[in-house]
Amino acid sequence: MAELISLCGRNGVIDSYTAVDLKTIVDQILPSNAPRETDIVRDDGVLTCRINFPDSSPTVGTTTCLGQMIPPTDNWHESGAPRPDGSYGIVRANTDAIELVADETASRTIYYRLFEDLLVASTSQRAIAHFADEFVLNEAAVAWMISSGNLGPSQVWDTRINHVPPGSVVRLDRSKWEVAETTREVVFDPIDEPVSVHRKQLIESIDSTFAALDVDTDRWELPLSGGLDSREILIRLQDRDNLQTLTWGTEAALDDPESDAVRARELAQACDVPHRYYTLPDTPKDVEEVFDRFVTAGEGRIDHISAYTDGFGVFEDLASRNVDGLVRGNEGFGWRPAGSSATVRDIIGAEMIDDYETLPDLSIPGHNRQHLPKRLQRSSNESLSTWRDRLYHTYRIPVILGALTSLKTPYVEVVNPFLTQRIMETVRRLPDEMRTNKQLYADYVQQRSPDVPIAKRSAIPDGAHLLARDSSKEFLHSQLDTEHARSVLGNKLIEYAIEEIKVDRGADGSRSGDLLLDAFKRQIGHRLPLSVVRLIESYTPVQRPSLSISGSQLAFRLYIIETMVEHMTRDVDRL
Repeated sequence: MAELISLCGRNGVIDSYTAVDLKTIVDQILPSNAPRETDIVRDDGVLTCRINFPDSSPTVGTTTCLGQMIPPTDNWHESGAPRPDGSYGIVRANTDAIELVADETASRTIYYRLFEDLLVASTSQRAIAHFADEFVLNEAAVAWMISSGNLGPSQVWDTRINHVPPGSVVRLDRSKWEVAETTREVVFDPIDEPVSVHRKQLIESIDSTFAALDVDTDRWELPLSGGLDSREILIRLQDRDNLQTLTWGTEAALDDPESDAVRARELAQACDVPHRYYTLPDTPKDVEEVFDRFVTAGEGRIDHISAYTDGFGVFEDLASRNVDGLVRGNEGFGWRPAGSSATVRDIIGAEMIDDYETLPDLSIPGHNRQHLPKRLQRSSNESLSTWRDRLYHTYRIPVILGALTSLKTPYVEVVNPFLTQRIMETVRRLPDEMRTNKQLYADYVQQRSPDVPIAKRSAIPDGAHLLARDSSKEFLHSQLDTEHARSVLGNKLIEYAIEEIKVDRGADGSRSGDLLLDAFKRQIGHRLPLSVVRLIESYTPVQRPSLSISGSQLAFRLYIIETMVEHMTRDVDRL
């Protein structure tokens, strides 16, 4: 469990902030059931507030490491020291400089803002808002949340807040009071070598990572699914003392032999490792409480709520049991086939307003500001598959997977060993066909896996059904049909969403034919071999179907926006 607020001031400004001020911020930015333990350190014009920080996490004075360096290094805290490998975010401070350091994929997001006499760096955008005199909405984030369910490449709600990009160091020169950013470019350079050579290099990169992974399995646990990634971590950690595994999902999933719930249990049994199952309700007992905790924990960065229908009860229990953290399997070994640029953005999670049939006509705030930055656009000599995986490393991991990590860190710490630089660089040298469907990695894991099939179905509740429940729709309607929501999002968009909720799925979860057909077309396109997709697209005169969004999903995204605008507007008046 680890969040961070770090302040660096000049002209004595730090002296004006008290422990009470920081605890006021902490109380506002955490979900209602998260712990609120703080460790406040002052030294040389720097004030650091560590929130729910495990004793095992690295600290030196006001310098802090979130996550894990892999391997740990002796000089990680020194200004100007090389960026360590690992899965982390680092804020390091000395007399001359403050440095904000992101790992290879920015798996732990660090935000910052430079004021006239104050630098605020934090894992929380809302924490930074407390030091501002006003909130300035980033309308591009509004458009991205509506179209993709995440904040898009800018990742911020306020236009003046910045984030540290993947593989970057942001340095404040304290004497000049100037910020400079050094960024390591992500380069995919596929090498034409035999499969055996690439396989050997990939295995070596994973071997060296786990040999250097320093986690105490008495205090760190492994979330286990029936898929490939947590399975590979289980194989590698099964001989460590007292390893515990856990899975969360619905009660019904326990009766489905091809679900994550059952396959995870079978994997744990095959490796003789204890396994614990947390049951999630299909429908929240208190929709308002669950939705509020979700937006608060993740600060509105993502709309993936289905794994948290218990109001983060799983994570509250982990925190109460003094679990330091979770070893998770976020990775970048490759992704599904894609036959067009639109499909690449769709499967990466970078859908845009203009990809939809109806959204472009709704006067959506920030629509005209929504675009992929040049660094994320496909280059002229880049294959579609290489661009897909470069976007995965530079967009999906920091924006989407990073947001999912942030949902958990108010309660537990998180490390993702598959995201080390040595593994990422090895993947970037693989030919397209070895990355598509994670082919090389998947073959390796399945060949060494216990005789337990890959799960075919998730154990968690269906997100679309959750939002289409009458209780969810009634709550969303009540939150959107307000003066505040209309002032933020406009009458036309609000009225459209309210009408769409009425004709959305009923309580039985049935879906309209048009939405089902469009989803079916997209899913079939994702699963066909790339050669077949290209053949069909080249000989088919019809255009690829526009994306569709259900009324309840649109309403939930608007609720996230409206709630975050309300939170951050109030935050600026609290200190």
